[in-house]
Amino acid sequence: MDLYFIVFAIMAVGAALFTITARDALPSALGLLTVFIALAALYLHLHAPLIAIFQVSIYAGAILVLVVFVIMLLITPDEELENVQKNMSYRILGAFLGAYLIALLAVGTKGVQDLVKSQALPEGFGHPSLIGSMFFKEYLLHFEVASVLLLVALVAAIYLAKKKNI
Repeated sequence: MDLYFIVFAIMAVGAALFTITARDALPSALGLLTVFIALAALYLHLHAPLIAIFQVSIYAGAILVLVVFVIMLLITPDEELENVQKNMSYRILGAFLGAYLIALLAVGTKGVQDLVKSQALPEGFGHPSLIGSMFFKEYLLHFEVASVLLLVALVAAIYLAKKKNI
């Protein structure tokens, strides 16, 4: 195992433990964001850039924004966040996660290829265009079945929501 894997694996496990042990929802969501970023870094380490892009854009971007939006909707106006801001353990954890973020930026500027001495992989391994061509050539039926199932679920959700409002 190399240093890159150890650093981001410890970051992912530590942030996951923080996510499930945090008493407040908002710091827990920030811990979940850290887990998503650490997993994206580990996917890059495994030479899977498309999965890393999906991890950051879908999970850290869309899903976590939805979670934070729901948390903000559920917080009543009279609740104060002063105890979270004054809590020293959150400040220490924030400094620790900030150091990890600086390490991630340092690794990104130096380049993953310099840190990972890899074996020879097939040409274009993990490239988005190869995954797209696999979807539309070898797994076209599977891709279409999944899209039809998503469409049926969307229509059913709209029907159920409309039925409740009438």
